[in-house]
Amino acid sequence: MAGKFTVGIYGMLNNSEHSLEDEVFKGSGIEIVNPAWKDEEAFRKMLPDVDGLIVLTTEVDRSVADSLKKCKVAVRQGLGVDNFDLAALKEKGIQTYNVPDYCVDEVTTHTLTMALMLVRNMTYYMKDIQDKVWNSLKAPQSRRTGELTFATAGFGRMAQVVAAKAKPFFKEITAYDPFINRDAAARLGVKVVDTLEELLKTADVVSIHIPLTDSTHHMFNEERLRLMKPAAYLVNTARGGLVDGKALYRALSEGWIEGAATDVLEVEPPSFDDPLFSLKNLIVTPHAAWRSDAAGRDIRVFAARTMKIALLEGEAPNRVS
Repeated sequence: MAGKFTVGIYGMLNNSEHSLEDEVFKGSGIEIVNPAWKDEEAFRKMLPDVDGLIVLTTEVDRSVADSLKKCKVAVRQGLGVDNFDLAALKEKGIQTYNVPDYCVDEVTTHTLTMALMLVRNMTYYMKDIQDKVWNSLKAPQSRRTGELTFATAGFGRMAQVVAAKAKPFFKEITAYDPFINRDAAARLGVKVVDTLEELLKTADVVSIHIPLTDSTHHMFNEERLRLMKPAAYLVNTARGGLVDGKALYRALSEGWIEGAATDVLEVEPPSFDDPLFSLKNLIVTPHAAWRSDAAGRDIRVFAARTMKIALLEGEAPNRVS
C-alpha cells in the first residue's frame, strides 16, 4: 500500500482538534479529513472517500460499512469493539483493529480501588456522612482483605495486571478463563479453577474481565449471582451487558451478595430512576475507569500509529478481524 491516504477521525476525544494524530502521520502521506464534530450527516458524507476510519463510540454498523467504498482499515479508539459490526467490515475486506494497551494501568487501578472500597464499606460511610450521620457501627462489618480470595473472571492482560496488583492485599488470587494462560497464572501465583461456577462459589471478590459477545451477554445472571457467597462482592470494569441489571438489583437488595461496584452499565447514560441507584451497597462510576491525562493522549496516538502501520505496511499489531 503506497501513496497518499485519507483518514477520517470521529471520536469524542479529539473533537475537531487532531494535532496528536498530525504528528503521527507527519511525512507519511496520510491526510486527515474530519467531519464537523457530532454532525452525523457530515460523518456519513465523508465515508465513501476515506482509506481509513478511526472512531471511539460511534456505531460502525452495516450501513456505515456499506458506505465505506475504498476503506482498507478501521480502528477503534479503545479496547472493546462491540460498536463494530465485524462481519460487515470483514465482508467489505476492511481490516479492523483496537487499541488494547492505552489504559491498562488506569482500569486495573480503578478495579482494585473499587474492590477495596467495597470490602471497607466506603459507600455506606460516605452516604452516612452526606446524611450527617456519624456512626461507624451502622454499616455492615468490614472484612480483613488478608483473609479473602480475590478472583478474576477472565484472564487476559487486564485481569493479569489486576491480579498482580491485588496479590499484596488478598490471601489468595484465583482465576477462570476457558483459554487461560497457565504459565502466566503460575508466574503470578494465581490459582486456576476449572469452571466459572467454581470461581463464583469460592471467591470473596469477583472481578469481571470478559469481552462482551452474543454468548457472554448477561453471563452474570440470576443463576450465577446466586452461586456467589452471601458476603461476596462483584466488580465490573469490563462491559455493562455482561451483567443482568435486574438480577443484580435483586442480588444486592435481597442479600444474595454483600455488594457490587460497576464502571459500566448496559445503557449509558442510564436512567437515574433505575432502582440500582438507590442502593447503599452499590458503587457506580460513569465509565471512567480508563480516564487519565496520559490515557487520553495514548488512546489517540496509539490508534493513529495503528492506522499508519496498517495503511503503509499492509497490516499492524492488534488486529481484531
